[in-house]
This record gives sequence, structure tokens and C-alpha cells, in this order.
Amino acid sequence: MAKRDGNATPPMNLVVDILLGWLVPGAGHLNRGYRRQGQITFAVVLALFIAGLVLSDFEAVSRVLHPFAFWAQLGVAGGTLPILAIDPASDALLAPSVSIQKYQDVSPLNDTGVLFCCIAGLLNFLALFDLVDRSLSHQHGPSHTRKDMKERASA
Repeated sequence: MAKRDGNATPPMNLVVDILLGWLVPGAGHLNRGYRRQGQITFAVVLALFIAGLVLSDFEAVSRVLHPFAFWAQLGVAGGTLPILAIDPASDALLAPSVSIQKYQDVSPLNDTGVLFCCIAGLLNFLALFDLVDRSLSHQHGPSHTRKDMKERASA
């Protein structure tokens, strides 16, 4: 288990931290005092998500064009929740053009961009599970560290 930074703020409700981490990757870790983990999560998840958007010409996140991938991308809520408001209006406009034969202006790297956004969302979900694990193991005492394992092995 990683140690908390010395300047950690008092922990808030775990549910609030999970929502923060879902909306802004790494924010839940930062709010709990896991500064390094929060910064790494923020940088990696956002870099993947933005790279995916750029590679797909900003078409990677869409419930209409990529209905199954959208649920994986929802892990980065700050980037996908606005699409929930926009997509119903575009459903009527894009529905006839969803067919591959009709939709010819697809970026050659569109699939790669969709995949990057999916990986970013799933990675953020893993970071949220890590936040819960760190928080619960911190409340219930020390976890099994290497030192503990070595002591048990030698006993």
C-alpha cells in the first residue's frame, strides 16, 4: 500500500471521492491524499482519451456511431457525459448515415481512436477500484506489504 503524502487533507466521504475520480480522473486519489497516484492517473487517462479523440477526428465518443464502445468510454465521465446531452439531438440526423457504405469520411485511424478512448475509460474504472481498495485497507489496518510477507515466510 502506498503511503499518503504528509500534507494530506482530511479524508472526505468515499462516495464523493469516487464521483470526483469518475468525473476527473485522479481527483479522488488527490482528495484522499494519494498525490502521486492521482497525478499519474490524471496524466495517463487524459493522455489516452485526448489521443483517442484526436486520432478519430473527435468521433470516437458517440452512442450512435459506437454504441458498445461508449459504455467503456463512460469511465471518463468528464469527457463522455456531455455526449449524453448532445447525442439524442444527433440521433435523428446520424441514424440514416450509420451504415458503413454510406459513412465514407471515416478517419483511417478511427478504430484506433475509439480503442484509445475505451482503454482510457476502463483504466479510470480500475483507478476507482484502486481508490476503494486503498481507502478500505487504510481503514482496516495495514495491508500485506513485502516486509509482512517476508516475516511470515521466515516464521
